[in-house]
Amino acid sequence: MTNFVLIHGGSHGSWCWNPLISEFKLLGHQAFAFDLPGHGNDQTPRSAVTFESYVEAANDFLRSLDIDVTVLVGHSLAGIILPMVAEANALRISRVVFLAGLVLDVGEAAIDLIPESRRSRYFEIAAESSDNTLSLDFESARTSFFSDISEGEARLYYDHLTPQPFAPYLEPARIAARSIGADRRYVACTKDNAFPYDLSMSLASKLGGNLEKIEAGHDVMLSRPRELAQLLAKMV
Repeated sequence: MTNFVLIHGGSHGSWCWNPLISEFKLLGHQAFAFDLPGHGNDQTPRSAVTFESYVEAANDFLRSLDIDVTVLVGHSLAGIILPMVAEANALRISRVVFLAGLVLDVGEAAIDLIPESRRSRYFEIAAESSDNTLSLDFESARTSFFSDISEGEARLYYDHLTPQPFAPYLEPARIAARSIGADRRYVACTKDNAFPYDLSMSLASKLGGNLEKIEAGHDVMLSRPRELAQLLAKMV
């Protein structure tokens, strides 16, 4: 049996992992997920959420689990905290998986990976909000996250999304993803609209380690949970 700790991406919460957790159970593995500050059911004011609070929450969650070794999986924006979390829990983490995840070098921030044509709009949206957050309308979320999910399911999942705190996008990385000591893997979603294929390949190259591909959109844990569980279990 392998233990997986799952960290959700921007605007999501632990709820997005439920289908995958069920599939892991059928394969004889167990998985654990939690809400980052300001996401899901967590009540932290979003205006107070920082990169550091993400890292602290992940470390606290790992320490709360009665498990020795785990595979750490981070989706999308969660990629920015994986290096620090992996370093803080080096003796307990056997593998780190960037699932359609952002990969940063030292001094690089998440906002730097946003195409320049869209970057200024992020600042505008955050400034227009009351709590320095980013929000997507349904059509934008459907295109970016739920492109290979039925419209009915997409609307149900959209209702679970929360505004994304902007501050974590602006914090420069202090540890390069490539320097993670544990085994590193990148999983690229070949139908991903949020991270188009060329960007995914660039991120995978920056990370180093092994590359896996899965035919799915960005929220593969919702659209292809069985295939994703099998792929991740195969890495063990």
